[in-house]
Amino acid sequence: MLLIITLLILVAAAVIIIAKRQTRSDLLDNQTPKYLHGEDLRPLFAPDEEELRALELEERKMLAGQQAEEREKERQKKLESFDEFRQTWRESPDRMNTIELLLRASQTESGKIFTDVVDEILHKRTEAFSSEDLAQLIESHFWLLPQNERTPGVKFTINRELAALRGGPHTKSEEEASDAKS
Repeated sequence: MLLIITLLILVAAAVIIIAKRQTRSDLLDNQTPKYLHGEDLRPLFAPDEEELRALELEERKMLAGQQAEEREKERQKKLESFDEFRQTWRESPDRMNTIELLLRASQTESGKIFTDVVDEILHKRTEAFSSEDLAQLIESHFWLLPQNERTPGVKFTINRELAALRGGPHTKSEEEASDAKS
């Protein structure tokens, strides 16, 4: 008898446990956590916004470095081409070569190279240009230089040479005359 009562209690306990589990599973199915359907979740090892910004900044710096390197290579190619053409001009300083030399000098984007070319053109001047034509040619090509290369020293040198060509108040002959008087 004791055995039967124990079995009945065990069966009743099993039925109660099974019934409770079924009701609990219904409760669990109905109560899904809010964050499982949210958009705020991210994988554990995915970068956050700060890391993404740092990566983007690093990529920009790398791209800027590559672009600067490419610009430097292009500038070196221009300088090599310019030096070759300058040698060609020295061999035959005619009208077309002079114009081309001034254009290439302004495309080197260097004020020093441009002033050296102007000085060389003025010293090896041919009769292909009148003084006024040459002055206008030099002045127009001067304005092709980038703003940061049109420094006061370069402007002064070019303006002095232009004034000498145009017979202005500060010509070289007047400077030499004033030096001779001193």
